[in-house]
Amino acid sequence: MSEHANTILGGPPSAGGADGSDDGTDESPPADDRSPAVATEPPGDLETAVHRSRLYSLCSLGFDRPGDDFAAAREAGAYDEDLCESAAAIGEDVAAAAAAVADALEDADHRTLHDQWASLFGVEEGVTVSPYELTYLPGPLMTNVRRLADISGFYEAFDLDIAEGKTDRGDHVCFLAEFLSHLSHREAALRLEGDDEGVAVVVDARRSFLEDHLGRWYWRFADEVGAHDDGEPAVYAALAELLAALVEREVERLDLEPDWVPDDPQVTEWNEDVFGDTGRGCGGCGVDAGGPGPSPSPSDVESDRVLGKGSNPDLDPGPVSDVGKPGDADGS
Repeated sequence: MSEHANTILGGPPSAGGADGSDDGTDESPPADDRSPAVATEPPGDLETAVHRSRLYSLCSLGFDRPGDDFAAAREAGAYDEDLCESAAAIGEDVAAAAAAVADALEDADHRTLHDQWASLFGVEEGVTVSPYELTYLPGPLMTNVRRLADISGFYEAFDLDIAEGKTDRGDHVCFLAEFLSHLSHREAALRLEGDDEGVAVVVDARRSFLEDHLGRWYWRFADEVGAHDDGEPAVYAALAELLAALVEREVERLDLEPDWVPDDPQVTEWNEDVFGDTGRGCGGCGVDAGGPGPSPSPSDVESDRVLGKGSNPDLDPGPVSDVGKPGDADGS
């Protein structure tokens, strides 16, 4: 998850405790009130974990500012094909949402896609839709700022941090989706090793992260994108619906009870004394507003995209083809 241009979280995703060894890395969820890993077998299976990892990663890639390399991946058909293949392995509702994204992308050229992204998330038109979690949370500003520390704690617990050159805050939807991709990839690696205890720890972290963070506001984000994406076709509205379908399925399968954000909370006013000056340019995209910036290479949309530097090849669950074709996998 670290060596590609769109890799937003640095650090070795599959090293550091994935084999159950004690390397000094705390793999437990960061907050004091996290529940310990339960003894019962966590839901899911290897194939579903691989597809879920890839799907979250592709959603993260899709919400980043589109660049030339992403255009090349689309032209090769890899993005659409991988998106639909992995969605089909998750469930019919997710597959239908992925098909809508593929249909929309088919009719969108790269310049149109870039302009749509800029009109929604870029500073060019004032960041119409916020991709940041804190925007959607009610309550005092300082209380919500502590949510950033909680998110950072999750990243640090898995030896991850914001990749060099990325200026977004940690609550950006791209970061949250990429982290969930990382957790799913590590789950797949641990299942491959037969490490049930490690699987339980990672699944428990996924539960907590979804319940406390993305699971609280994904539907508001999808509503906002849908309300403001007037593109023809509306690629980002379709992509937001795909992310919502995936997270909604996670909430149901993991039996989560997120504290839903209000339908229309007061938008948090930007305060550089609190947040600093990161995240203001291009909606926090970290590139110039003049045109498409760096983006992942076409290989980023392969199923092993989240394997970054330092990965242990023995723990790599391998390409999707090695763990079976998409079917009616029922795991989370």
